Amino acid sequence: MNSSTVIVHGATGTQGAAIVRGLLAAGHRVRGVVRTAPAALHPDAEPVRADLLEPGSLAAAYTGADAVIVQLPLVFTDHAVRQAEAVLAGLRKAGVERVVFNTGTVLPPGPIGVPFVDARVLLSAELIQGVEAATVVAPARQYMENLVAPWSAPLVRAGEVAYPLPRELPVPWVALDDLGSTVADLITATTPPPLRIVAGPQALTGDEVAAELSAVLGHPVRWNSISPEAYRAMLAPHLGAEAAEGIAGVYTPPPPGAPTPPEPDPSVLVTGTTSLRDWAARQDWRTA
Repeated sequence: MNSSTVIVHGATGTQGAAIVRGLLAAGHRVRGVVRTAPAALHPDAEPVRADLLEPGSLAAAYTGADAVIVQLPLVFTDHAVRQAEAVLAGLRKAGVERVVFNTGTVLPPGPIGVPFVDARVLLSAELIQGVEAATVVAPARQYMENLVAPWSAPLVRAGEVAYPLPRELPVPWVALDDLGSTVADLITATTPPPLRIVAGPQALTGDEVAAELSAVLGHPVRWNSISPEAYRAMLAPHLGAEAAEGIAGVYTPPPPGAPTPPEPDPSVLVTGTTSLRDWAARQDWRTA
């Protein structure tokens, strides 16, 4: 197994922490990009300071790294696009040869006028310029960890999954540990693909999700399809009004007549191994 030095953006976040664990488990040396005291950084990772709006600062942080894992923060203003541009400039200035960009969400094929989305679309499209091996990683749909987030877990404990998805929609929920192992595999891939979509091993309807959680928690759990606006109200006390509105907007249905996003090519799909029931059994629902 080849060991690499890997820079990870967002290393203290929920998705970033899972990627850090996957990289460390694969034997890589990890440096997490931080701006302030990295209290939440994995103890086996090394902090490296950088400013996400300063290409020179980013290039200095990337120097000497074998690979960079890029993740953009939850920013819903024009700062998001500026951050994406700074990262691209920093990567090119440092001459980074291998990059994995975790979009963190399903992306449309082009800009839609929402900075949070457009920054990710820009970075996905421009990475191939000046980077020898670049892979964009995205989930097929939602992450299981959304169900144990602070705005969801108390309701699940009380017997309700409140989520802005149709009850009848089969969703291949993905565990973040499977995202982490996928990213770790890409770091040492001989020919990394330009796109990798991570799906869970099961496509579950809302009622099937509720049944799996019921089996683990030992009491009935029901699925409740809520509106994006209701989801925004759930998120706001935990993430703030701006982030809550932006995330809820991702779940807002497209206007009538808008083209339906194509299903991903099977050749870019990788299927995780963690079932929803196994994932749920590992969570501490008493304190979540």
